[in-house]
Amino acid sequence: MRIVHYVDSTSLQDGGVPRFVLDVAGVMAERGHAVTLLTTETTDTPPAWLQPHDGSAFPRVQVIERSGLQKTLVTTQAVTDARKVFEQHDVLHLHCVWSMANAQLAKAAQQVGLPYVISTHGMLDIWSMKQNGLAKRAYLALRGKKLLEDAAFVHAAARAEAEQTHQWFPQGRQFTVPYIVDLSPYANLPGPELARGQFPAIADTSIPTLLFLSRLHYKKGVEHLLRASKILGERGVPHRVALAGPGDERYVQSLKDLAQQLGIADRVHFVGMVRGDVRTSLYQAADLFVLPTSQENFGIVLLESLCCETPVLTTKGVDIWRELLESNAATIVETRGVAEQMAARMQALLRDRVALREAGREARNWGLATYSRDTLVPQFERMYQEAAARRSVPAGTV
Repeated sequence: MRIVHYVDSTSLQDGGVPRFVLDVAGVMAERGHAVTLLTTETTDTPPAWLQPHDGSAFPRVQVIERSGLQKTLVTTQAVTDARKVFEQHDVLHLHCVWSMANAQLAKAAQQVGLPYVISTHGMLDIWSMKQNGLAKRAYLALRGKKLLEDAAFVHAAARAEAEQTHQWFPQGRQFTVPYIVDLSPYANLPGPELARGQFPAIADTSIPTLLFLSRLHYKKGVEHLLRASKILGERGVPHRVALAGPGDERYVQSLKDLAQQLGIADRVHFVGMVRGDVRTSLYQAADLFVLPTSQENFGIVLLESLCCETPVLTTKGVDIWRELLESNAATIVETRGVAEQMAARMQALLRDRVALREAGREARNWGLATYSRDTLVPQFERMYQEAAARRSVPAGTV
């Protein structure tokens, strides 16, 4: 098949969306599909994709121009350029609801009869719709609802996401399939010593390590983890907290201030953005991965952690929480009273670090099998094939 993706940015600092786009585009190209990636910038696009090639092993990349008026709009020339690309493809895959470029490109696709799929990436979940809700409802009324209902499919990454989102496009068609995640970095684990050598604060293995690895963003609930750490300390439970990932400078400073106020700054370590083998090793160096998030439609980091043999603790704000329970190495709490719940669960889990690690080893096999390419690629192929079958006569040609 000939598949074209559009995403505003490939910067991994923007979170899970560009990560998923790069993974699914790369995997589908490896499977023999002709894939083109349209984007306005290529920050974390694999360098090999940007070199001249015949498109047989990697996606082709075409940069289109972002509008100077609004960062999620593209220029008129960009739309014209995209339309030419669309004429050579079978299906378009758009990402996110609030990017205004998606409405521009969906219209261009319709003009040449190209069907499109759009992934909502949790942006229509109940929690998400409560954030700046009036503006989001206004956009849905003006453009977003039509964008979604005109799609061949609206892609959800989990059943819980599909259940929450359909109310916003009642006449639309849904297709639910988990994210394709490139799990090849976890086939051969580097071991924990690499991370312990790079981050001396976590080198002492006698002290349990609680790891948060994601964007440092208020949605992720890092404050709950810090407050849970304070409770653990008051209960005499030895531990330390490693916070890995990028974040807005002011928000990161607010977390540092909170750690000082709670009297736990000496055991909270900000390790910054981590990549490659160091990232994988950091998962392995942790006793427990903690994501106290308010909302996450998939939570790629949770799967990564399990594939690195590290159990996870998270909330029902993660749309795949039911699926995670099948791993037997996931602990799930409610989205209210998170700090108190997490502190209690951490205290219980850390009593037997050997059993915790053994649960992680078993969960690795579950993660690698459940989210393998062989399991998921055929489902994406079916989604794209069924979408392509909806191809229409280009506007103005009848």
